[in-house]
Amino acid sequence: MNKKVIDEIFLLRSIACLSIVFLHAFARSFLEENGIVNSINMLLTFGTPTFVFISEFILARSYPDKLPSNFWGKRMKYVLLPYLLFGTFYAGSKGLELTLSSDIGFASAFLQYWWKHLLLGDFHGYFILIILQFYILHYYFHSYLKKWNPKIVLPISFLISAVYLGFFNFVPAVQTPVGQYVWDKFYWIPFVGWVFYFTLAYYCGRYYAAFMKLLKDHSKAVVIAPIVIAGMSVFLFNQGIFAKISSKQIDILFFATSMIFLIYYIGMKTRRISTFFVVISQYSFGIYLFHPLFMAVIYIALSILSVSLHPLIETVIYSVISVGLSIIASYIVNKVPYGYYFSGKIGMGRKDESREKTTAPLPTVPQSATK
Repeated sequence: MNKKVIDEIFLLRSIACLSIVFLHAFARSFLEENGIVNSINMLLTFGTPTFVFISEFILARSYPDKLPSNFWGKRMKYVLLPYLLFGTFYAGSKGLELTLSSDIGFASAFLQYWWKHLLLGDFHGYFILIILQFYILHYYFHSYLKKWNPKIVLPISFLISAVYLGFFNFVPAVQTPVGQYVWDKFYWIPFVGWVFYFTLAYYCGRYYAAFMKLLKDHSKAVVIAPIVIAGMSVFLFNQGIFAKISSKQIDILFFATSMIFLIYYIGMKTRRISTFFVVISQYSFGIYLFHPLFMAVIYIALSILSVSLHPLIETVIYSVISVGLSIIASYIVNKVPYGYYFSGKIGMGRKDESREKTTAPLPTVPQSATK
């Protein structure tokens, strides 16, 4: 893969990762309602859509025409297995906590969490289920997508995602336990709500040269759009129109897209991405999986010490320590034989760029798509 493309992905992935960490750190530190913090948290939700965008972008960019023979094998080992193992691990830790605080046996508590984690994605690793659906979509539809006109596919996919999310944003939940659960959490999982990011990432990755040119030709809009959309999203949030802090809101479709374009544009204009962002990008999968565990440990430590800190200081402590410990944990686990099946492989760094295979010449946008 082209070196410059890798540099831009370093920045995009690392900022998406850190936005999620900060989102969770704010949630732990600011326990009372705070309008400013809630507005910031709402904007930080762009991180998860960015993660799922990156997965398809890299796939379309790396394999514009034909998938490798080991396509499914690698994704089962390095994506599905970490999801299953980490889901089991978190089910065990939550089951133990429930057992210690109630009279429920550990086996019962563990199973209560385990099947929800693995089958329903009812923990923070749910985004992996979305990425796996993207792999399936790419496998079966990339031969069609490359023939279809992006100017038709993108608006249709946006409409599908917007209608789907709008239904769950505005239609009251069915008043049954199952209905309540679907409205609260499960509607996140089906690809329908994310299909716009899938098609956007596919065409940006496949027609990369045209994507780059589009960002350059509309640089002012790329810079201004996130500011304007962020202002509108904050207004709608504070007016109670979109009352949840969630990446599954219609307005986040606009905001996440604008942030993806802005960060990518900044990457294009940056001569060399900071080593800090490269390292965060390399360990982003492990950070995503590990950081809630270490935030829980930090919370216990602060509770035992009875330390009273300003919420902003707590946010910094949660963020810095959880990221640092997650990187260390990922590094150690990857040194254990087959440990990467648990935490995922450490991502490619700058030193690996020279070992990347050069891709075939990138396809250009079909003539029909430019009319």
